[in-house]
Amino acid sequence: MKYVSALFLVLIPSLLWGGQVPTVCHNELSAWIKANKRLSIVDIQDVEGFRAHNYEHSFATGNDSARLQKIAAKLRSAGGKVIVVSATGGSDALHAAELLERGGVQHSRILLLEGGMEAAARNAACDCCKPARPGQPE
Repeated sequence: MKYVSALFLVLIPSLLWGGQVPTVCHNELSAWIKANKRLSIVDIQDVEGFRAHNYEHSFATGNDSARLQKIAAKLRSAGGKVIVVSATGGSDALHAAELLERGGVQHSRILLLEGGMEAAARNAACDCCKPARPGQPE
């Protein structure tokens, strides 16, 4: 019974706080990029999504666990925020954030792009979200 109680006490905080990763809106992220704020962008979109819209200098990992672990190793010692970009900002982004954290990136540094790249791409006033291939219409 003591072990069950101890296990319960260990799991409760993880159940209550697990999955809560702060978000950043596209406009704020755009301002950070323009201000050259220290940050890293991890893009987990599929190949087609990344080709259609992406942020400059982002790490294109797809939603590949091994690639995310390699990126986490690089980002552990880097400073600044780590922004996870997915197509919709859904559970895939949350899963990627958890993998980055398990790979050693501090939880406090990780944010999700609110609404994902689909929401960012709808913002016509934004100039940091660009088509991946110049000359292609959005």
